[in-house]
Amino acid sequence: MARLLLLLLISLFITFASCEQNKNQPNIEKHLTATISKFPQLPKGQGKQSNFYRLIRSVTIGDNGVELQLRSSPDSLNDPQKIIVVINQAKQMYIIPFFSNTYHDYWRFRFDSVSTSVKSTNSTFESELKNCLLQLNFYDTLGTAGEVINEMFFSLLQCQQVTKSDSASLHSVRLTNNYTLAYEDTDSCYNRLHKSWLEIVKELYPREYFTNFNTFWDKRNNRVYQLDLKNSSRKQKIEFSIQTYRLDCIFQMLSL
Repeated sequence: MARLLLLLLISLFITFASCEQNKNQPNIEKHLTATISKFPQLPKGQGKQSNFYRLIRSVTIGDNGVELQLRSSPDSLNDPQKIIVVINQAKQMYIIPFFSNTYHDYWRFRFDSVSTSVKSTNSTFESELKNCLLQLNFYDTLGTAGEVINEMFFSLLQCQQVTKSDSASLHSVRLTNNYTLAYEDTDSCYNRLHKSWLEIVKELYPREYFTNFNTFWDKRNNRVYQLDLKNSSRKQKIEFSIQTYRLDCIFQMLSL
């Protein structure tokens, strides 16, 4: 009898602990539903959206409990989209759309003259990232925002740092089959890549004799993100802007 009572108490304790833990977890379904409502360009699945947007990678930053997630809609979809989920120490959540290159207005690509009839997102990656840092209270004076940004680009998105030796690679023409956007001929595409490189290389080392990790090459998504850091002191709130460069060239594969 005593053993049975002990097992019952242990079972009740585990159930209570599990309920408390779940109560403290952020509601990803709620946030996903709100984000999809705000950005209808994000595809919507049937049932739980957290199952539809499968987890690709998760990163936890140090001992402070900040978590970053990269999730994607199914690859079977035409032009699948991704999201970045950010969870702070207090288990508050913010979801940043991580659209494909189809949505030029969201990325504000430099030197990009491709016309598109795609519906505007009415936002930008830069503004969404800044809203995320603000709402999750990462704009402190201890460098938390800078750490979140670095971990997002390097660890979560697995970007690499751009150096001057990457000139030839960033001039290489990468073709993307996309019927939504206007066709680009090879010469105009190469000229855009060349102009992009000339701008990128000017800002690779914004401070003389000091190496800044301010330029990130996202090979998977054919983009380069370059941050203009207004300050780099841990005693100041980080201020930045983002220039984004598209590296792919659009063509339409002929169907027979």
